[in-house]
Amino acid sequence: MRNGFRWRQAVVALAVVAGVAGCQDGDSGTKAAGASATAQPGARTQSPEEAAQAVRAAYTKAAAAKSARVEMRLNVADDRAPGGSTFSGVQAWGPSAADLKVYDSSYLAEIPGAPVETRVRSVGGATYVDLGTGLSAQTGGKRWLKVEAASADGDELTLQLTGGLAAVNMDLPKELGLLASSPALRHVGTGTRDLEGPRGYEGELPGGRLMQVWIGADGYPVKTVVHTETPGGGPRTSLTTTYSGFGAKAAPRTPPAGDTIAFPDLLKRVVRG
Repeated sequence: MRNGFRWRQAVVALAVVAGVAGCQDGDSGTKAAGASATAQPGARTQSPEEAAQAVRAAYTKAAAAKSARVEMRLNVADDRAPGGSTFSGVQAWGPSAADLKVYDSSYLAEIPGAPVETRVRSVGGATYVDLGTGLSAQTGGKRWLKVEAASADGDELTLQLTGGLAAVNMDLPKELGLLASSPALRHVGTGTRDLEGPRGYEGELPGGRLMQVWIGADGYPVKTVVHTETPGGGPRTSLTTTYSGFGAKAAPRTPPAGDTIAFPDLLKRVVRG
C-alpha cells in the first residue's frame, strides 16, 4: 500500500513536469511573495508611464515573433510534491506549442524507472511526456504520457498538485500585456546578478502573481520570473525563463495514439497495482 501511494504521488508529480510546457491562463493564487529586483545605484528610475511603454513595446515584439528558444527553471514549494525541473528548447505562443528537453528534475528522479532526461511536447492543447521504456509495466507498454487540464478533475490530491499548473504555463505576450496594464508596474533599474544592461520591470498580475521582466536594448524580453502562490496552502511556484532566438520554429508532432496513455488512465493503473 505504501509503495502504491508513493507511485501515485510520483505520477502526479510527473504532471508538474508536463504542465510547464503548456500555454494556459495563470489566474489563480494569492499575493505572491518573491524577491524584487533592485535598481542599480545612480540609475535613473523611469516613470510608470515610461515603464508601461517599454513593456508594451516588448509585448509587440514578442507577439510578432510568435516563438523563442527558452531555458526555464521551475521550482515548486509544496508539502506534497516539492521539487524542481529544468527545461530547454523552443516554445511558441502563436499558436501554442513546445518541444522541450527536461533535465535536472527531482520529479523524474522520484519515479522508479523514469529516464534521467526526457522530452516534453505541447501540441494541440495537450502535453506529452516521453516516459521511455523503463515504465512499460505501469503504462501497459505505452511510451508517451498525455496530460490535459481535465486530468485534475475528480481527485483531491491530483487537483491540489496539478490545479496550480496554470500559474506557470505562460503565454509570454499575454503576460507582458497584463504587466503593462498593472497599476503596480515599476521600473527596477538595469541589470541583475547574472544580466548586465537589460532594463528591469516588475508588477502584479491578475490573481496576485508577481512578474519580473528584463528587456534588452533591442526591445525583446531577455528574462522573466513569475512567482505564484495558490490559495488554501497549494503549491508555491517560481518560474524563471531566459529567452533567445525569437522566431525559432517549434514543430512538435503528436505521438501516435497507440503509444499514448492518458494521465487519468495511468493513475487508475497505479492505484489498482
